[in-house]
Amino acid sequence: MISSELFPKARSAEILGELSAWTSVADVMVAARILEARTVPGDQPESLLLMPLEHAEPAFEQIFAILLGYLMDGYVVPSQKVAVCRCLDPQVTEATGTALQSLRFAPTVQVSTVPIMDDKRAFLIRDQPAVIELIRAPLNCLMDLYLDKYEYAKRLRDMSAEAEEKTGGRPTIFHRPYADACLPSFIEAACFYALGLEVGTRFASPGMSTIDIAYRAVNVQTLSPVDPAALRAAGLASQRMLDALR
Repeated sequence: MISSELFPKARSAEILGELSAWTSVADVMVAARILEARTVPGDQPESLLLMPLEHAEPAFEQIFAILLGYLMDGYVVPSQKVAVCRCLDPQVTEATGTALQSLRFAPTVQVSTVPIMDDKRAFLIRDQPAVIELIRAPLNCLMDLYLDKYEYAKRLRDMSAEAEEKTGGRPTIFHRPYADACLPSFIEAACFYALGLEVGTRFASPGMSTIDIAYRAVNVQTLSPVDPAALRAAGLASQRMLDALR
């Protein structure tokens, strides 16, 4: 369903791995307590996470499954946040820190209707409680981004289909990343491709990373709020002070 030429697996996993940043220090601390079996009131270890599907179209489910697979390959626990966690909570041992860094998102995934969600279809994602704690925020961020990009691409696809019904021809609609960040651009491009729209630009071959910076990118030039002559005088005065100390 997704072109391996336009969306290479390793690069796709790297891009979706950016969502790792959404794991907070607080999430890491809870995961550490879960691993050390010393949870406190407020911690809620869970082995199941539900991701409801807001659209019944098969394509909505299929595209999210692909993005989820890339996230599985790309997610890592942020090492900096593990280090901060150990500073804030001295009870977290070095072994636990190593274990946190070794955790990977490798869930068992099912899709089913959920009675408590009015029988809405949802992804049922099962993994170790510590992993579920770490991955919850990245997954919620992924779904928010995906829902926005899918609905945008779907409107364009429906508009194209309506134009064909009325005129006998479809307009050419293609994805151009402009100056957006890589992650949202990637998700949008995946939606365009899966829904039958074009991916690429008019000025580059498919798969190239050329970005049109002439739109949605602003270059602002302003005058310094401080007189440059005053800055130079201050710099010279500082240099003289340093020379005197030597």
